[in-house]
Amino acid sequence: HLLASVHCNYYESESINNILKIPKVEGEHVITWCTTSLSAQEKCEKLMKTSMQDKGLFGKDYIELQCKRAFDSEECMNWVDRGEATLLGLDAGEVYVAGRYHSLVPILQELYGRGEPYQYAVAVLNKGGLPHVQPGMGLHGLRGVKACFPGVGALAGWVMPIHILMQEGGLKITDCNNHVKSAIEYFGESCAPNSLKDLYNPIGDNSDKLCKLCVGGAGIRCTLADPYAGYEGALKCLVANGSGEIAFVRDTTIQHALLSRKILGGISEDRFELLCRDGSRRSVTEWEQCNWGRVPADAIVTSSAATTEKRAKYQRFLLKIVELYGEPNPYNKMSNRTDNYKPVNGYGNPYTTTEQSRYDPYRRDNFNNYKEEEPNSSLYSPYKKRVNNNGQPIESQFQLFSSNGTTDLLIQDATINFLALKEEDQAAKHILNNDFVGDQAERAVLAIRDCPVKRAVLCVTSDAEMEKCVKMRVALKAAFLSPLLICWRGHSTRHCERAIAEGTCDFAMFDSGDMLHAAYNHRLVPFMQEVYSSGNDWYYAVAVAKEQDPDTELTYLRGKNTCHTGLGMAAGWLYPLAYLISNGWIRSYSCDGAHAAAEYFTKSCAPGALSNEYVDSNTVPQDNLCHLCHGASFRRCRRDASEDYFGHVGAVRCMVEGGGDVAFVRHTTPAEVSGGRRREWWARDLLPSDLQLLCPDGTRAKVHEYKHCNLGKVPGSVLMGRANHTELDTYSNLMIYAQQLYGATAADEFSFSMFFSQPPYSDLIFSDAAVRLKPLSHQKRSADIIAGKALPRAAKIVSCDAPQSAYYIAADSNFLSQAYRIGVVGHIIAIALFVVALLR
Repeated sequence: HLLASVHCNYYESESINNILKIPKVEGEHVITWCTTSLSAQEKCEKLMKTSMQDKGLFGKDYIELQCKRAFDSEECMNWVDRGEATLLGLDAGEVYVAGRYHSLVPILQELYGRGEPYQYAVAVLNKGGLPHVQPGMGLHGLRGVKACFPGVGALAGWVMPIHILMQEGGLKITDCNNHVKSAIEYFGESCAPNSLKDLYNPIGDNSDKLCKLCVGGAGIRCTLADPYAGYEGALKCLVANGSGEIAFVRDTTIQHALLSRKILGGISEDRFELLCRDGSRRSVTEWEQCNWGRVPADAIVTSSAATTEKRAKYQRFLLKIVELYGEPNPYNKMSNRTDNYKPVNGYGNPYTTTEQSRYDPYRRDNFNNYKEEEPNSSLYSPYKKRVNNNGQPIESQFQLFSSNGTTDLLIQDATINFLALKEEDQAAKHILNNDFVGDQAERAVLAIRDCPVKRAVLCVTSDAEMEKCVKMRVALKAAFLSPLLICWRGHSTRHCERAIAEGTCDFAMFDSGDMLHAAYNHRLVPFMQEVYSSGNDWYYAVAVAKEQDPDTELTYLRGKNTCHTGLGMAAGWLYPLAYLISNGWIRSYSCDGAHAAAEYFTKSCAPGALSNEYVDSNTVPQDNLCHLCHGASFRRCRRDASEDYFGHVGAVRCMVEGGGDVAFVRHTTPAEVSGGRRREWWARDLLPSDLQLLCPDGTRAKVHEYKHCNLGKVPGSVLMGRANHTELDTYSNLMIYAQQLYGATAADEFSFSMFFSQPPYSDLIFSDAAVRLKPLSHQKRSADIIAGKALPRAAKIVSCDAPQSAYYIAADSNFLSQAYRIGVVGHIIAIALFVVALLR
């Protein structure tokens, strides 16, 4: 009666659940294994049906299993991260990606051979191939070869070879944030699945060079669904029509795809050989003596959100699966032996004395029954073959470690057991760095993502810019971009110039007027330039007046109140004063533009006019050039964001609310401050029609008619640093990735926007009018090329400290401006003629 009631209650509860249709919670009542191919999905579904039929054999460890197919492992990672799947088998290299980008943790690790949680990375060649790679010559001869990879990110088939070639083969890092580019530069046409995937091609500029040998059709070519993807696929790439010259795989691939003679059409292993790191060759079975490093075994991962109890539940279920269906694959030819290796059970504990007699690989009687070269892996497997009542073996309906017609579906065929990881070991770091593999795998994973330039120190000139820089630093760090951005506060633009030249800082953004000073006095060079909504890297300098003030005209500004962006800045100072002086409207006072302006205008706001850093040497600061400025206390008339009337927007504000008659700014500024685009009270009601442009011929024009009413074209602001191509390329690369991720021109509450400044500020670090930064080629990293002819001429007219001849760029001849080189040649010729005259 008791048994009947138990059965009644059990089936009654199931029927009640069916009637009520209580939803099954993922990870609680059901677990979903994520697969990445049709074959893997079919194998998983077979496991699902078999385990359900054998439900009673699992006891309390049973969990209902479901299968869900994704396009690739990254989609699986996303599903597990979002709770749409529970388990996923990954290559050790992918375990790192899963932990870093998706918060997944390993819970089980595969064991091979005699229970070793590791394999060897090997390089396979066609016998006699690559004759130019000789013993003792190292790996430099691999440059330009056609290579077959299982996929970008695979530890044995990508990470280890790339790392070794960086160390020993001359592979140089060309992009700190995309190591695939380094491989593209190094190898010839190859097949590296996933090399065009977003994760490994973040800004979409990878070439398809590493996809040339891949053979998949539309939608799957060069993905993990490509026929040449995976370790087996890499060998197929090497075999097929001789397209590949070298394949990077692991020793278990050789065992199951090659030595079995079942996968590659019966091709004999005699056709191939291993390439060692010293350039020598070995037989394909000698991977322990000829390999590219020991790599950790694959692992099964789950979400870090799963509780400790749930993870333990998953471990027990999977270990039970191994016990029931984990018959070792008959093609497990060899094991990798480790001195002093102690076999462990599925939970990582050493076997007891009784168990040790069964599992000790070094017992003499074990070798009496099995050849030393080919030990029977069943000795180390927990698999228990089932028998019927007559003691006859029952054939299993499912074999976990067998992949009919292929290899490594769901998990590796070479696996004999799982190692259940303890809670403190459930991290990618433990998989990559442990007693069995040392730290070489972890070092390889980090090294291929390493950056030769460790820091990028950006110099800013105000507290507001410092705050924005810190936000950018956090954003770039969250995106794992290298090198690390560091913010450094200088007290002025001139201070930043000196700090960069001295090595305290690395780069800063400069107005094109300041660019001349930085190049001439500190040998800094531009390496990136702003591009604006027009698509140009320049803008127009314009003079803006109020529509209600018809008496102000550009040809006669004597006695007027003027607003400037800052002393020495191109659009707001150099261009307007050069125009007025060169046309005779203002007395020149030699080249002392500040003195000329002070005498001509009644009041002005020209931030920086009281600072000895911006005023020409041997001249006196002019007080009236700061009379309209608005900054409080020591901030008044400072040439940075602490002065309310600094910059282009500040100059228009000076005119609107501060008593100015005209503002000298870039042509985009009127549109930036009018039409409700700014919420500050001074600009809230400002309409585009309230502002007009003052033309050089004395007429006026609407603010959108700047193309025929301007003072000239001004080069866009530039990023400048010391004259070192490696450093400048690295900073340029960092900014390219930064703008790709955060290059918004509008406010974003949930992200960082490079080209937006929080009101009441404007143009913090980068111009708000900019839409992107354009990298400059090595040949164009010269201030005189960027400046053109008009800007240096304007500077000479307005400032006595401006370079009166071609300005010096850098000690490196590649950075010398053309004008400087001509000047040097001229001096040499003059000296030579003088010497000849003396001799005569």
